[in-house]
Amino acid sequence: MNRIILALVALGALALAGCTETLRGAQLSQTSASGWQQIAAGAGQVIGETKYDAKVAQASQQLANYCGALRAVAMGATIFAPARHQALAKQAAAAVNSVCDNPPSDVASALTAAAKAYEAVLAAGKATGVPVQTAAAGA
Repeated sequence: MNRIILALVALGALALAGCTETLRGAQLSQTSASGWQQIAAGAGQVIGETKYDAKVAQASQQLANYCGALRAVAMGATIFAPARHQALAKQAAAAVNSVCDNPPSDVASALTAAAKAYEAVLAAGKATGVPVQTAAAGA
């Protein structure tokens, strides 16, 4: 049970990683995407093997079966998206490519895959000149 709670905390931290909010005029620091990869890898080591590893491996196999179609859809979106949505389409394609290049095989590698996908989205945002803003930061 403690491993599951730790995994949920780590995933929640990853989800909030990109948030840069202003609180009473003070800017909160933002951890780099590569830093979150290290945190995810460390959390994965702490979690170790879980009873959900087999389910993640099974889901990963199904994902691998659909990666070709997902990549085609992502590429089509980058080509045919309206100009105002081009950057978003490229960021989505970066996330798809990141996960499809290294599909997770267990809970620990799923945490790292999420951090790598986040880093890919940030890199695509910088490349397109459109900064990535999470929903929490945009609220």
